[in-house]
Amino acid sequence: MSFRSLYHSLLEYEGQAAFDDLLRPWLDNNLPEIELLRSLGARTGTPIPKMSSEELWHLYAAHRVLELLALRFQTGSADGSEWPGPAVTEDEFRRFAQCIGLDIVHPERWSPFHHEIVGLTPIADPARPARILKYHWPCLMLGPMLFMRAGVTVSAGSAHMAPGIADQSTLYWAHRRKTRAHQDLAHGWGSNSSWRTDFRRDYLLDGMFHFNVDGDIDLSKVPPGDVDDGGLSAQERRELVVNRCFVVCTKDHADLFPYDDRCSVKTD
Repeated sequence: MSFRSLYHSLLEYEGQAAFDDLLRPWLDNNLPEIELLRSLGARTGTPIPKMSSEELWHLYAAHRVLELLALRFQTGSADGSEWPGPAVTEDEFRRFAQCIGLDIVHPERWSPFHHEIVGLTPIADPARPARILKYHWPCLMLGPMLFMRAGVTVSAGSAHMAPGIADQSTLYWAHRRKTRAHQDLAHGWGSNSSWRTDFRRDYLLDGMFHFNVDGDIDLSKVPPGDVDDGGLSAQERRELVVNRCFVVCTKDHADLFPYDDRCSVKTD
């Protein structure tokens, strides 16, 4: 039973004990799926390891499962449904993540590498940097590779995170969210084709955040005056690929295509 099959089982499950009824039995009976996932996290490169399309699809399927489980810790109906997600506790979410080889991290400082904006509390001082107020679900790492960003509520000045933009603009590389508009490359495809979606890979290596490493376009080589087909400058494209949404840019945030862009940023 693959991660994809587990995903569909979770969608169909109507009980109130998803960990005991579905997740625990799946963990006991799918060691090859788990071992493959762990091996991908342990792979090294120069500095980015190479992966095949099939391996990226495997990562994507596993990520879809965790995205579905995280619905339980969200509010709203941006996914077009009142269903609250599979019945799991935060502890069970953590246990499943750890059992498939993921590391749980809780960075105290905000970073767009580790954190997804679920809620925003504006601060009067526009220059006030972002500060984490609450974790809704944890950040998950697979070795040095980001597997899933934590969902957090933050406070920040408008120069860093503009209200109505940072917390409401379209979130890209997101298949399902209850909290805000979202878009994923799998959307719009049939039930089989959607699973042939490459997982977005981000890495923390040697003091550098590497964002969307499989993107074809290195934004550091795009001239500042150039704009893409969506009317975005290199700086605006960088904002989008780093945050997976706009945080201060006021341009139209719907129906963009940031999936080909990549960039690297030094850690503080």
